[in-house]
This record gives sequence, structure tokens and C-alpha cells, in this order.
Amino acid sequence: MTLETLVAQYGYPALFIGAILEGESVLLIAALLVQQGLMDPKGMVLASAMGAFVGDQFFFHLGRRKGPGLFRHRPTWQQKMNCAVAMLDRRREVVVLFYRFIYGMRAIIPFLLGSGKCRVGTFALLSFLSAIAWAVIIGSGGYLLGEAFQRILEHGRYFQIGVLALGALVVISVMMWHRRRKRKRTKGDRQDSKAGLSR
Repeated sequence: MTLETLVAQYGYPALFIGAILEGESVLLIAALLVQQGLMDPKGMVLASAMGAFVGDQFFFHLGRRKGPGLFRHRPTWQQKMNCAVAMLDRRREVVVLFYRFIYGMRAIIPFLLGSGKCRVGTFALLSFLSAIAWAVIIGSGGYLLGEAFQRILEHGRYFQIGVLALGALVVISVMMWHRRRKRKRTKGDRQDSKAGLSR
């Protein structure tokens, strides 16, 4: 059974669950059903926004429970995660409002925010507003432009993936460079200490 069939057969409950799991794809399918008169636009926005909101809360509270000590047995990883959390905390309001529109970040960023200092009430309010804005923008785009809007989203998604991959490559390169410098310093210090002892 395809995603289109599920949404057409089960309507708003399928849209609600799909918005938790899939995101844009299921909302675009719902927008096409609205075009055909098989769904109400208000119901489409409400079901998809609530699904997105529930998904956000799940990952946020998972971060609050599991995030702070997630890598306690790997101190280096935990330190990197703490740095990412601190960076997001500094701009948490803007991050919560806009991360939903960044491909691949819908589970990661709420988890990290939950691991940090973001308050439950602040996250819930901003997440709710962001979910409504997302449902209106994507749903309206799908309704008005149909398949053309889906192609626009796909091109944007490929661009985002490219940017994320490039960013990851830069981060890895910088980390490797720092590690090499650290090893050279350690090696140089050892040689200096040996030379000092030999004197």
C-alpha cells in the first residue's frame, strides 16, 4: 500500500501520523486531495501541524531524558555534543522557529535543544507556531502549485543535503587538522623533555 493510498483511505489520522514520520511528502499528498475536494483545507493544516508538533515534543523530551549523558562513556563525543547544544542554546528561539524547514534536522535539533537549557514551555509555544507556519506554507504551496511545488522542494532538499555534506566535510577536516597539530605538539614536548633529561 502506497503513501498516497494510506492518506486517501484513512484521511486525517493518516495525515497526523504521516506528519510525525514523513513530513512534506504526506502533506503534499493531502494538498492534492484538498484540490480534488476529498479533504478540508483547515483539517489538512490542523492534522499536519498537530502531527509535526507531537513529533517535536517527543524528540525534545527524549533529549531531556537521554541527552545529557548520552555519550558519557565517550568523553570526546560528549564534549562535541555539548558544544553543539551550547551553540543552539544561544539562538534557541530562531532555531525552534526555522529548523523544521531544514532537511534532516527535525529529530536532531529538538533532541539537542532538549539536552540543553531550552525551557519546556518556550519550546512548546515556538514549536507550535512553527508547526502551523510549516503546515500552511507547504500545504498552500502544494495546493496552488501541485507537482511543480514538489519539484521545487526536492531541488531545495538536494541543495540542503549538499550544504550539510560540505559543512560536515569542513568540520571533519578542521578536526583532523587540530588532531595532527596536537600530536605534533605532544611529540615535540616529549622530545624536548627527553633532551632536557639527557642534559
